[in-house]
Formats: sequence, structure tokens, C-alpha cells
Amino acid sequence: MELSKEFRERFVKTLQGKDYVLYGGLLELARQRGLKRIDTRVIQIPSQDNGMYGVVEAEIETDDGVFKEIGDASPENVNRAIQPHLLRMAATRAKARAMRDAVGIDMVALEELGDAILPDEAAIPENPEDLVLTFGKYIRKSLGQVVRQDPGYVAWLAENARDEEIKQAARSVLGQVAAESHEFPEVSIEQPPAH
Repeated sequence: MELSKEFRERFVKTLQGKDYVLYGGLLELARQRGLKRIDTRVIQIPSQDNGMYGVVEAEIETDDGVFKEIGDASPENVNRAIQPHLLRMAATRAKARAMRDAVGIDMVALEELGDAILPDEAAIPENPEDLVLTFGKYIRKSLGQVVRQDPGYVAWLAENARDEEIKQAARSVLGQVAAESHEFPEVSIEQPPAH
């Protein structure tokens, strides 16, 4: 689906180089398609017995028909702030996925992520070492943790990250590490060359 410039400015956010549609934008598109109803049904309530895994089914009806999708949420796939609201997150994911089907958009809704830092929170913290990655093999780890574990990965981010802020933070962290490693340099006295 081709999105207008106005829609993109209002309802599409870029997070670490990837575009995400806002839930409100999906709702707007669904209304344009003759949204008639949005229903949800709990499939599984999170409990200790099922690992706190919640599942919700959403059904969206527009002029184009009925669209169903499932959404899930567990402590493993949402951030800490969302963990007390697993059913609500599962419902949001289900509704967003069903609306994406109904309006023909393949862009993930930002609210579906649940484990990502939202754009307003994604600014580089005062100390770049505290920047938490929201992607890749070190998801949910700070740059400070990653640089101690895998400095090569941070060097790769400094050159290849899609998000300019992450590149800058990675460069800063590498600079800090380099400065710290030379904090107490070994002193060597070079002998002048013999003639």
C-alpha cells in the first residue's frame, strides 16, 4: 500500500533505521476502509502454569470483509514496563496484525514490538555506554556490556549501524575504551640508534 507523505509524517516512526506504523495510523486506515467492529477474545490467560504466556485473538470487520489474527505476550517478548500488562499487549498485537491485514500494509506497528525502546526513549543517554540495543544478538544489553563482551560488534556498529545515533554512541564507547586502556600507559625509554 502506498502511503501519502502526510500519513507518513503523522503515523510512521523510524526506529534504528526501520519504519514502523503507529497503531493510530492503522486505525485511521481501517476507518477509511469502512471499519465496522474490532472484537477480541482471550485464548490463554497468563499464569505461572503456562510461563505467563498470554494469547488473544482479534477480529476486524471492514467493508472488505473479516480479518482475524492472534497476538501473544510473555515476559520474554515484552519489556519490563509492559510485563504487568501481558493480556493488553497480546490484544494490541492481535488487533494491529488484523488491521494490517485488513488495510494491506506490511509495516509492523510500533506498539507490537513491546520489547523495543520507543523513539522518544531512544535518544542517546548521557553516557553512551548506557544505550540499550533493541535489535540483534545483543538485544536488551547496553553498549557498555557489549563492548566488554564483544568489542568487534561495537566496532561494526560504529561503521554499519543504520541509525546515526547508534553509530555515534558506538564510536563514543570505543573512544572511552581506548582512552581507559591508555590511562596508565607503560613507559618505555627508547635508546637512540647506535652510530
